[in-house]
Amino acid sequence: MNPFFNSKAPIALACSAMISASTALAQSNFAGLEEVIVTASKRAETLLEAGMSVTAITELELERAGVDSYMEFAVRIPNLSQAFEADGRFDSNSPTIRGVFGKDTTGFYIDDTPVNASVMPRVMDVERIEVLRGPQGSLYGARSMGGTIRMITKQPDFEEQSGTIHSSVSTVADGDQNYQLDGSINIPVSDTFALRLAGYFGANSGIYDDVYRPTWVNAVTGATVQNIGPAFDKQENVDDEDYVGVQITAKIMLTDTLSFTPKIIYQKIEADGLPFADIDEESTTRERFYDFDESGSDEWTLYSGTFNWELESGNVVSSTSFFDRESDESEEETHFLHFLFNNVIGIPLDPLKSELSTVEKYEFLAHETRFTSSFNGAWNFTAGIFYQDTEFDHEYPAALQPGLNDALDAIGGPGFAVGAFGLVPTDLIFTTKTITETREIAVFGEVTFDINEVWSITAGGRWWDTELDAVNASDGFANGGPTSFDVSQNDSGFNPKVLIQADLSDNLNIYASGGKGFRVGGPNGNISQTLCGDEIAALGLDPSTVETYDSDELWSYEFGVKSKLADNTVSINAAVFFIEWTDIQAQNRFACGFQFVDNTGEAESQGFEVEIQAAPTEGLTLSLGIGYTDAEITDVGDALGLSNGDPIQGVADWTGSGSAQYIFPINDGMEAILRADANYYGESYSTNNASNFADARLRPSWNALNLRGGVLTEKWDVIIYADNVTDERANLADNRSIAAETPGRPRIVTNRPRTIGIEGRFRF
Repeated sequence: MNPFFNSKAPIALACSAMISASTALAQSNFAGLEEVIVTASKRAETLLEAGMSVTAITELELERAGVDSYMEFAVRIPNLSQAFEADGRFDSNSPTIRGVFGKDTTGFYIDDTPVNASVMPRVMDVERIEVLRGPQGSLYGARSMGGTIRMITKQPDFEEQSGTIHSSVSTVADGDQNYQLDGSINIPVSDTFALRLAGYFGANSGIYDDVYRPTWVNAVTGATVQNIGPAFDKQENVDDEDYVGVQITAKIMLTDTLSFTPKIIYQKIEADGLPFADIDEESTTRERFYDFDESGSDEWTLYSGTFNWELESGNVVSSTSFFDRESDESEEETHFLHFLFNNVIGIPLDPLKSELSTVEKYEFLAHETRFTSSFNGAWNFTAGIFYQDTEFDHEYPAALQPGLNDALDAIGGPGFAVGAFGLVPTDLIFTTKTITETREIAVFGEVTFDINEVWSITAGGRWWDTELDAVNASDGFANGGPTSFDVSQNDSGFNPKVLIQADLSDNLNIYASGGKGFRVGGPNGNISQTLCGDEIAALGLDPSTVETYDSDELWSYEFGVKSKLADNTVSINAAVFFIEWTDIQAQNRFACGFQFVDNTGEAESQGFEVEIQAAPTEGLTLSLGIGYTDAEITDVGDALGLSNGDPIQGVADWTGSGSAQYIFPINDGMEAILRADANYYGESYSTNNASNFADARLRPSWNALNLRGGVLTEKWDVIIYADNVTDERANLADNRSIAAETPGRPRIVTNRPRTIGIEGRFRF
């Protein structure tokens, strides 16, 4: 039996509703589905006209589904898998589309600005979200080799003043209360100047509790030893978090045809602790030798200014952006260092308090100017230039383990810590800092020729050139003493694309495309000779030869069909794809906890998506989305620990979502709404902490069901909701720890437990 349709998956509810509703289509006089306009090709067109696989979620749909965060809309997208592969939490999210896994494989745009995919902004004051599947190498460039996620914010309106206030309170299983308050206001100051303000703040309750671990086992003698750390009371909900954000947008008409839109978006998250389960996604209790906060913060600001010039022949858009982000988070490393000495080195030291922090500072200046024609004839085109200058400062500040020198000297005699382990008197375990500057320029364009009223062909591409400079300095016991490097790298290439479309009727469009995507290279950190020396020697690896890695690339081929049926009451969009991926930036992980990226090997990914929308009667809307991806290694090259035929990690084989919504009148001016949303993710594998695929960890399939119901009026809404009704605890990934994973104690990234609440919205 196909796992997507098993009896456990609540998505089957939506499937059943879709089939049952089909009998009513022939009798319905309802006007049908709302037409959605997208700008995925950097020109406005309907979903039916877009020659690519696109999912678009409108503002109203986001509101009706209660979406206010990345995860809440991501589960609605076929073949969008959730993967978390970097250290900690704030930079770990790596969205994966169609099996193209890894950091910077999926582009993330806020309006016209590319930002880190790990940013995960709150979904506030958004006009729509577009998810473009397949490489977007011609129009969107690097970091979009698997696809692109676009968040299009609402723009100021010159016509009338309006606004919204929204609030929500809820309670979460194994935790306490959550709350959120947000709002927006549009102010038309004059006929040529309008202002839009939006803001939000809130808090999410933690769900994890830390308890004191009183003893440990001496790995040499087998004796049970009392923990020397001071006992502490149970610490509840240690992963509480607060967040706040602001959006300020102005629109100024400089002339009748030229406008300027400056915008500022700001967001900050402060977290009391890391939201990871120990060992098992079902467990919310974690044992600790010491009471650690493991706190963190993530703060970013996006400044942008966009000129839009409307001409008779087309449209000129010129956008300049500056992005600034800083995150700071910490993790206890007592458990790992205790395991290292007790179980690996064979010196059973008492657990000594220690923590490791990571600080990331990321800023860039980006500019794009493009012209999109609107000629009346058979020819039209888009052409533009792009520039981005990025500086990424990644630092692990000095991590100390006070008392380690004394403890080792007590065992081996004076000077043993320095002589045997190279420890400095300050008990320095590890510190490193890498500063990477990347400059990218590109020229891009696409030309469309209408062969006749049915057939058209689009051809284009993107020429790009990147320069990279990186410096690193590291030190400490785990690093084998002080090291440094200074490297540079240049790379360039061309990404072609061809698209053939046939508008067979007003309600049927088919297309076929082929295109290339790429991802820029970068620097590796250093590899510890102290901890990893045996593994390095066994491989005959010279760490200096892998200081950098090059760009990788893929070719993707897609065939799709888009249709409207039954007097616009049903739409069916489907696509099949095949991807060939070469020179893969493979993450090679050592058992010692260090890793490096190398260009090696090949992979293939193939599959399909089907999305169905239906509006069988007035007030009733149904949706169903199914995705299947088969992604595997076809040539391991020099990658460590892999075999031909291994699946690509972090990629769910089946993904699906469905919804059923019914709005019906109660009396004049008042309506009721009932809604169910469900999602399903098939099983996948994680090698975040494995040095070979034989040790990969299975991420079981999971599904979730959300229910909503309430009252709607022109001015206000009140909704009662239950998210994750069955309290499903999903294993989204084993986190690649800031320090290193303690063997036997993986830290698991999970979804939010069952949450029940009420929300209200007032419009003015």
